[in-house]
Amino acid sequence: MPYRRKFLTRAGYTTLSALLTMGFLQKDKQKEEPSAKELVLNYTAKNYPLRELAAAKGKRYGAAISSDILLKDKDYANLIARECSIVTPNGELKWNATEPQQGLFTFESADAIANFCQKHNIDMHGHTLFWHMGKPDWLPYPPTLKMIERHVKGVMGHYRNSKVLKSWDIANEIIADNENETDNPTYGLRKGVKPELIRDLFLIAASVDNSKEFYLNDFGIEGATWKSERFLKMVEYLKNSGVKIDGAGIQSHLWFSTAYSFDEKGFNSVLKRLNDLEVKPIITELDIIIDAPLPDSIEKLDQMIADSYKRYLDLCFAAKVDTVITWGLTDRHTWIRHPDWMPGKTFRDNPNLWKFLRPLPFDEKFQPKPAYNAIAQAFEQAT
Repeated sequence: MPYRRKFLTRAGYTTLSALLTMGFLQKDKQKEEPSAKELVLNYTAKNYPLRELAAAKGKRYGAAISSDILLKDKDYANLIARECSIVTPNGELKWNATEPQQGLFTFESADAIANFCQKHNIDMHGHTLFWHMGKPDWLPYPPTLKMIERHVKGVMGHYRNSKVLKSWDIANEIIADNENETDNPTYGLRKGVKPELIRDLFLIAASVDNSKEFYLNDFGIEGATWKSERFLKMVEYLKNSGVKIDGAGIQSHLWFSTAYSFDEKGFNSVLKRLNDLEVKPIITELDIIIDAPLPDSIEKLDQMIADSYKRYLDLCFAAKVDTVITWGLTDRHTWIRHPDWMPGKTFRDNPNLWKFLRPLPFDEKFQPKPAYNAIAQAFEQAT
């Protein structure tokens, strides 16, 4: 899917990488539990969609979707309608889709998703108004304030009266990946981006439509990292500037492995600081890859992914996260399998390993996997 960025290497992508060690990924051997396969069958036999399990705990589950697949694949559309109470357009609301020519706005693809949401009682999360990628060739980065104002008025204005679009990623991935890619060591913003520009972006958005929830969205902040610290400082700056910012989007494109650990304490600290700032954390783009050493079977891989989903979501729900959006619903359409975004050298150079890229709750045939069960359990056990 050409709207996503390239997957970085493990070290460059995030210093968060896994859920502790093998012991964290394995089940508690002292507990007698049904197998993952039995539990998947149990949930599907009882006809429990994830959206209903989430709603029972005052939460939402959803996925990123694409309008072209939605319109041509009935089974895909039915699965989205059954499982999701919120969706994120994959690329249909990004700048290159909504304003491909300067001052010329198009919404046909995004409106197709909005109409689908209206029909099936699904919320729509607007993604995104400001990003260094997913932009037309004519647009500089960062755009001028005049360009931003015209774009925000055009796009947000189109959905001002929408009954389904409830929230916006006002800005996406504004924090640099590391300290070498910023000229602002305090906030770590991508080169050329000033904190005042982001402040003004949020102010312009509020002047157009302050009835929606506003989020700052980014990746690589799932632990105590250089990037997460700058992200939190930027959130604090926006709060102190008096702008409307309701939440923080934690993307959570995650690599888990038995070879390296997960900074659980650091991630809890990030979630606590957001809650202390009264900026609600939500999970906006979740998917999971198991990194080397890979197991010797797909069954074992699926169980590792499921265990990782469960442990990660348990941490999120303990910190008041109320929305979980996976970046896709089925492995058939995951962006991770696209040749241009294949994650890391391990997978990119070894086609025989692509079968181990199974990051989502449903498989290529739209059948639930152990990951589905793990997400269902996490919602069911959430307080």
